[in-house]
Amino acid sequence: MFLHIFGTVLLPIVLVAGAGYVLGRHGRLDPSPLARVTFYLFNPCLVFTALANSSVTPDLLGRLALLKLLTYVLMVPLTRGLAGRARLSGTASSAFVLATAFANSGNYGMSVNEYAFGADGLALAALCYVTDNLMLNSLGVYIAARGRASAWQSLAQVFRNPALYAVPLGIMLQQTGWSLPLPLARALELSGRAAVPTMQVVLGMQLAALPLDPRHWRLIGIATPLRLIISPLIALALASLLGLTGLTRQVGVVQSAVPTAVMASIIASRYNTEPNLVAGAVLVSSLTSLLTVTALLSWLH
Repeated sequence: MFLHIFGTVLLPIVLVAGAGYVLGRHGRLDPSPLARVTFYLFNPCLVFTALANSSVTPDLLGRLALLKLLTYVLMVPLTRGLAGRARLSGTASSAFVLATAFANSGNYGMSVNEYAFGADGLALAALCYVTDNLMLNSLGVYIAARGRASAWQSLAQVFRNPALYAVPLGIMLQQTGWSLPLPLARALELSGRAAVPTMQVVLGMQLAALPLDPRHWRLIGIATPLRLIISPLIALALASLLGLTGLTRQVGVVQSAVPTAVMASIIASRYNTEPNLVAGAVLVSSLTSLLTVTALLSWLH
């Protein structure tokens, strides 16, 4: 079961992301334009079409979004407390929280859930991605800036995410049974199909461009199990409290078990918040997750 899941779910991601890594390392290609196209076009189309065609009820979607939010409510104070006990500096403490609390549920998590659970799994994963992205662009920016970014700046970042608007539109279409004009529906579906493979290529290219520093290996060694083991355990407990079962529970737990978000490293770099520490956590957690996520999927099945 372990080898089957790795070969059918994780290995395809490794191969495509690996191709992106080679392009980024040896082709010296900048992932930023491709990442922006994915963020502003492909991802919103994927979120919209996945939710519009899903059979999942709004009640389950709401409880899943609440699970993700409560996971942050518990993970951020936990990692802040550990940083305080370790007497980390202000910037190192913020970087440690970024490395542990924020999940790569887009590039990595949506791909895993689509391959593992199919179209309904992808729809649920898309909602988790939107929730994670909102938290990263608000709470994550605040943590990285440590108060240097105003509340209005953080709020503006949140509302610049087009996937935010795709969620209610997709749910509305699903609930009303309306049909879009065929050319528009096909254009949205075609654009949405480009999201997952493009995100995997972007992930590899971004990993190739990350700045690494061996001085942070000790903290990275602490952050990685917090991200890959403690976070899904928290999500598992919350799923029981929220009455989530079946596919919704599986997706919620898996989306809490994925590696550190690449965007967390980009935000840390922007605000000069120990970006090497966050970048190292992204790389190490991404590699380690090949084992931990495979083991988790084996257990969930």
